[in-house]
This record gives sequence, C-alpha cells and structure tokens, in this order.
Amino acid sequence: MESPAVAFVRAHLEAWSNHDLETARGNLAADVKFYSPAANLVGIDEYMDGPRGLTQFASQVVPGSLRVIAAVGDDRNALVMYEVDTEGGSIGSKTFPSAQTWLLDESGKIQVERIISYAVPRPS
Repeated sequence: MESPAVAFVRAHLEAWSNHDLETARGNLAADVKFYSPAANLVGIDEYMDGPRGLTQFASQVVPGSLRVIAAVGDDRNALVMYEVDTEGGSIGSKTFPSAQTWLLDESGKIQVERIISYAVPRPS
C-alpha cells in the first residue's frame, strides 16, 4: 500500500504528464519551492509558468508516457523515481529518467520539490 505522500505525488505526476496543468497547479502550496540543476523556482506562478517552469516542460511530454520505477514515502515525504518521454518542441524526442523528492505542507500540498534528471535520446 502506498503512503499518503506517494499517492498524492503519483497523482500530481499523472496530472502534469497528461497535460492537466490546472490539477497540477492546485497541488501546490502558495510558497512552493522547486530545486533542480536547471532552475530554482519559488511560488506557484514561477513554478508553473516561469521560463523553466512545469508548463514549458510538460507541454512537450507525451501523454501516457509516465513510468514509475520506484517510490517510497510517509505522510508528508515522498521519493519517486520515474521517467517520461518527450516529442517535438525544443527538447525533441527524448526519455527523461528522474529522481525526485517532495515535502508536503500540513494541508497536503507540495511545499518543496527537488529533482535530478537527465535526457537520453530515444532509439529510432
């Protein structure tokens, strides 16, 4: 059985990877913080709509391509390894394996998200 945080995060990943960005936006705490090698983002608007925000990346993700590799967590913390595929746009056709941690706030929204990922070309 999945922990509450893992179940929430899995639903969040499903939402944005299938282009349901309104649901993804609703999962965020007002003061959400996102850390990655490419950007550090603070607040919902920057997280979603900034130049390195989720909307820009998610729009290139192939819906239905999310594959969760492993997940562990508790009530407020989750670690999920997953990958998604992209097509078109500035990224092109790639697979993005990622490992991410999430911390949920007391109301169950995403407060802190950290990611490590890399892109590998998909075989033709």
